[in-house]
Amino acid sequence: MSRIFEITERVASYSAKADIDRINQAYVFAAHAHAGQLRSSGDPYIVHPLAVAGILASIGMDEASIIAAILHDTVEDTSVTLEEVASRFGDEVARLVDGVTKVGQIRFNSSEHKQAENFRKMLMATARDVRVLIIKLADRLHNMRTLGFLREDKRRRISEETLHIYSPLAHRLGMHWIKQEMEDLAFLHIDPEAYRAIASKMEDRLDELHRTREHLESLIQEALSRQGMKAKVQGRMKHLYSIYQKMQRKHVNFDEIYDLVAFRIIVDDIPSCYQALGLVHGLYRPVPGRFKDYIALPKPNGYQSLHTTVIGPENFRIEIQIRTQAMHSYAEEGVAAHWLYKSQDADARDRESFKWLKRLMDLIQESEDPSEFLENMRLDLFVQEVYVFSRDGDIFALPRGSRPLDFAYAVHTELGHHCIGVRINGEVADFQQRLRNGDQIEIMVSPEQTPSRQWLQYVKTPKARHAIRQWFRRQEREVSMRIGRKFLRDVLGRSDVPVSMCKALNCRSPEDLMEKLGRGDLPIHRLLEVVQRSEWKAFNIRGLEKTLMHAATCCHPIPGDPVLGQFRRGHGMILHHRKCPEIRKGREKDWLEVHWEGEKGKMFLTGIEVLTRNERGMLAKVTQCIAEQSSSIEDLKLHQRPGSTTELIFLVSVENRKHLADLLRSLRGVPGVVRVSRRNRVGLQGQTDEGGVSRAIGQTLRGIFSGRKVHVKEDS
Repeated sequence: MSRIFEITERVASYSAKADIDRINQAYVFAAHAHAGQLRSSGDPYIVHPLAVAGILASIGMDEASIIAAILHDTVEDTSVTLEEVASRFGDEVARLVDGVTKVGQIRFNSSEHKQAENFRKMLMATARDVRVLIIKLADRLHNMRTLGFLREDKRRRISEETLHIYSPLAHRLGMHWIKQEMEDLAFLHIDPEAYRAIASKMEDRLDELHRTREHLESLIQEALSRQGMKAKVQGRMKHLYSIYQKMQRKHVNFDEIYDLVAFRIIVDDIPSCYQALGLVHGLYRPVPGRFKDYIALPKPNGYQSLHTTVIGPENFRIEIQIRTQAMHSYAEEGVAAHWLYKSQDADARDRESFKWLKRLMDLIQESEDPSEFLENMRLDLFVQEVYVFSRDGDIFALPRGSRPLDFAYAVHTELGHHCIGVRINGEVADFQQRLRNGDQIEIMVSPEQTPSRQWLQYVKTPKARHAIRQWFRRQEREVSMRIGRKFLRDVLGRSDVPVSMCKALNCRSPEDLMEKLGRGDLPIHRLLEVVQRSEWKAFNIRGLEKTLMHAATCCHPIPGDPVLGQFRRGHGMILHHRKCPEIRKGREKDWLEVHWEGEKGKMFLTGIEVLTRNERGMLAKVTQCIAEQSSSIEDLKLHQRPGSTTELIFLVSVENRKHLADLLRSLRGVPGVVRVSRRNRVGLQGQTDEGGVSRAIGQTLRGIFSGRKVHVKEDS
């Protein structure tokens, strides 16, 4: 457990200019703010911010970072405000504290939405000051160290988030030791059985591995010294999660993993790195295909080293990394080495190492869907790289498994949009070919080319996938806006929308209103309700009836049916049932999604078909049943069917789908009724009565619905 005097002593040891009194004042302020608060372990809460500050002091972070670490939970978990922090400790510290503080006072649609917004906030603050992310990683590391006091489900959720987000972020910052410890701690809680099995096997072989490490350290050190090279050789055990990953990747068990020990050779300068590599390859046989030069081609996070694997004594496979002291410092501490260790190329390396952050910022600016943002963020962070070249020789680092279109979009979005073909190493290739290290790629373009939805199956990078989706969203947005504008122009008389209407309908702008209207996100009836209720003078409703929605007579939909609408100038919206043939015929027309609720007490026409046995009085029974269900008959036709049955087709009035369902249920209970169903295509009005219904039947129907009894003799 870190104590404040240990933290201040360490800070003073590497920063003579640090204001130790200010750090002590921050401790007193935080201890007072967190007074009475306990962690899940039962410890006083102040233990946690002190531990976070201790982690940052161990990697040489500056005074402002240490103070922000001590105060990082005061705004989120106590009554302290950001303004208070700024007035006492300055704007710089306040910005860092704000960056690591979760989004508060906002209601989110889901936990995923909340998680995405918290990451957005943190990454935007990180883009302004990388220390925000370094403090957050130290915060998460200490939380992982004390995770055992939480419920199992919470431990697992936090561990998975750490493994998928925070560990890759530590990797991107080059903070290797934090990444490794986070992964091992997350592994312990996600799969405790596998963790303990590997830990037990490592413990069984620990003495043997230590002897091997010491022996090989001595052999390599002696070989380098004989050549007059000043070098330091260090052996280390691989961490448990990396062993587990290798077992999963290669489908082998623990006993088949031979490179459990890795070595580093640290030399004075870059020429000495290559000289040491030659000596190692002269001493032991290199494994083909296992050499990587990350000095000439640094990783995107700024990491530099030579990597090689050799076959050592007794066929023992050895992984060796060769680097300078500056590279070693950067490899262990990452961007934190900016404060701890300065070299001439540090600034240039920092700029290169933050390209990934710029990509994430682009995703933040453009992503609307929280789940899509989180998916893209995970994909962008959690990958290994492949290095390819443009036709002009520029180098690009892409995720392993990338395709040509990924390269095109990495160069420029417009290059991707207009890509019609690709040459890899001078040969024409297709869009599905995987890119390999060293490939030289030439993109062929045409101004007429536009993205295809099939491209989403080919691309692997979040940037390419996002750019393609954005292109289609823009196209869909333009279509939606055109439909919405057409509605406003044809039905309401003009397409300019007052700001007051936008506010009433929770739309950001007139364009947003048109887009939502055309896309179906804004129900037509809501817009019409607002217009009618407000009676804005800005709109001239040209010759419309009071009710702006009308059921089509070709399919007779009723409220509650799935319907599509189309505007007819001067008549409002004509609603058709989704299965209406008119919709299939008019595919090129602009159909709108409509949610149709209807109004209580208002009746609508629809068709029903009743198949009855040829028994005396059947028509009277059926019509009487319809009357008893508070419905009326507008028209009727009869068809004599083979097998002593008659088909009665009615055009009846009902209030909605529930009313219709009640009517059909009652008709099925009438003795002599064989089958009852709905029939949308009735074809009665304006047609000759093919069934020969007599005037007496019409008189009977009118009599029934007027309440007086009429006796009629049926001719069957």
